[in-house]
Amino acid sequence: MHHRWKSYGLGVLVGVGLALAGCSQFPLAPIEGTTGVVTSNSLAPPIVSFGTDGTVSYIPAPIGFPSGASTVKLASALPTAVTSSASIDGNKGGTVRAGRFSVKVPNGAYAGVATITVSMPDSTVMLCDLSISPMSANKFKVPVLLTADLSDPTLTDATGYTNYWFDPTQQLWVSLASKTRCSGTLVTTSLDHFSTYASGKAGW
Repeated sequence: MHHRWKSYGLGVLVGVGLALAGCSQFPLAPIEGTTGVVTSNSLAPPIVSFGTDGTVSYIPAPIGFPSGASTVKLASALPTAVTSSASIDGNKGGTVRAGRFSVKVPNGAYAGVATITVSMPDSTVMLCDLSISPMSANKFKVPVLLTADLSDPTLTDATGYTNYWFDPTQQLWVSLASKTRCSGTLVTTSLDHFSTYASGKAGW
């Protein structure tokens, strides 16, 4: 039943695409310093899904968001949705966590106080929507760090994983391998703005 809810909620966003690259070098990974862009003729990047029994599986990253829609607006579709917000002074920094995702704002990331929201439409699926208000703060002077926690008894090494950004203009997933580093089961990416992100297998 839970899987049906998951499929239904993410099905609202479903489409196809593929991104290449990751925290370690793969034969199919982009050249260092580049990003891989999903093409319309390939499969969606496989993002991590955690089962209630501790198993790790993968589902295609959704593509084709409805006009004006985001994961935070669609979060109510699933009973496992999680959202967290905090007012953070960009001159002092701070951290916001929701489910397995956390956002660390360093000192000097932006001027003044802004409200940062981290939302997961399904806490068992590694996809999140990051937003900031006012929108004028959504271009960081110092990179903000997004960390995905992939810790699980069956997944103890995240070097084969990366974070992806959904480009709403081109409706494509973009690999952020060149801006991502792995430490144990943590996958951390430097961001210059907030949008929709996902964590999954690299080199596909």
